[in-house]
Parts: sequence; structure tokens; C-alpha cells
Amino acid sequence: MNDLYLLNFITLESNMNINHEFDLKNQISPKILSPEISSDWEEIVTLRDSKYVSVVDQIESQIADLIKADHADLQFTKEELKTLVDEFFEKNDKERYGNWVFFPWKSSLVHILPEKEFIKVRTLRNNFKIAPSEQNELSTKKIGIIGLSVGQSVALAMSLERSFGEIRLADFDILELSNLNRLKAGVTSLGIEKSVIAAREISEIDPYLKISLFREGINEENVENFILENGKLDLLIDECDSLDIKFLLREKAKFFRVPVIMETSDR
Repeated sequence: MNDLYLLNFITLESNMNINHEFDLKNQISPKILSPEISSDWEEIVTLRDSKYVSVVDQIESQIADLIKADHADLQFTKEELKTLVDEFFEKNDKERYGNWVFFPWKSSLVHILPEKEFIKVRTLRNNFKIAPSEQNELSTKKIGIIGLSVGQSVALAMSLERSFGEIRLADFDILELSNLNRLKAGVTSLGIEKSVIAAREISEIDPYLKISLFREGINEENVENFILENGKLDLLIDECDSLDIKFLLREKAKFFRVPVIMETSDR
């Protein structure tokens, strides 16, 4: 485990009463563990055996969905589908199939399909409005969102439809009680950065999506990195409040030929 995960895990195992608030505020990304990697498998076993880690293993249900997706022209009875799932795991080790994902802020370990199969099943019900070829195209897109009050809803909606492959989120602000009229969050998240809350929500929907955070917000020093780092943005979504930053974003986006959209805030 890296230091962040290890510190949290040791805290959980040794003394549940220890205050690890600092850790919780800085736990941003889940850890995807592959049973094919020996060190990852050891970590999976350790986490599964911990009485402080909640384990979610619904891999049989996911395989059933995958079988139905692969045979969309057929209708299976419950018995037929169960037989096919059993046959699948006669050929594949159930515990070592797919990946296990550890969410440290929830102390939860979840067993999921491999990335390609996960994406296929998760986007299956979008197919009547987003064709598979369009979904493949969207998976190559890089989206940037600045301002994560209203912007959080935009990020979550796009994540649900998997309208991107990579998302960059920028906001320096923390969640306050007065934000709860427009953010999908609860009082347990008060004091946590809005960008961290959004990143966690997205990764719980789809751990395979790539997320980058600009936790200090956007300024003159980092705006070009936000637009260009690891590949130029395909779309910039402006939901920030600062007028000077709005001007800065448009100047840079125009220079680098990146489209900008904005939903105007109240007042």
C-alpha cells in the first residue's frame, strides 16, 4: 500500500478512536487492485480479512449482466442465466476475476469487472441515445470544470453517461452548510473541499475514469496546465464566480482554441 492507504488502514486496525480527520480530507482516489499482481492480491486478502473494512462482492450479478449484454438478442430465464454464470466461473477463478477497488474514505472494498467489460455493462442502457461508436469517441475526450457548486452536478451528470475519459476539476473552496442547497453532499462532508467531494462521487460511480484535481482553484500560474497538461482539453465548462477568472479562462481558451460553455449564476 502507498503511505496514504497504509496510514488509514493502520489507523483502522489499531484504534478506531484515533482522530484521522486529516487523512480523510485528503483521501481523493480509490485504489484499483489487480489479483494478477501478487502484492495487490496480498493487499486484497488483508483488506477482506479486516473487521473494519466493508466488502462488496457482487461479481456474479455483474457477470450475469455481462452475459445479457453479450447476447442482447436472447431472453434468459433466471435458471438459464444462473447456469451460464456458474459455467463462467468454472473457467475463471471467481475471487481473482476482474479487479478489487478500495475506497479509503468509506473503508470499503468492492469487486468489479475488468475495465473493458465494466464500461460495456455500465453504459449499456445509454445505447439508445448514445451509440457504442459514440461512446468510444466520448471516452477519448478531456473535460475541464471550474467551480464545483453548480459544476458538481455537471460533472456527475457527465460521469453517469460516461461523456468523457478524463475530467479535470478546479475549486479551492470547502463545503459549507449554505452550499447544501445546490451540492449533492451531506453534513458529514462539511469542511471537505468541493473538488474532493466531486472526485469521490465520480470514482464511486466509475473507478476507471481518470480524474485530476486543481485543489487551489484556477489562477494565472496554473491555468495553462489546466487546459494543456497531459493533452489539451476538448471542452472547458465555466461555473466559477470570479469575474477576473472568467475573463482569464476565455482569453486562454480562445488562444488554445478550446470551446467554453457556461450556465450563468444567479445575479
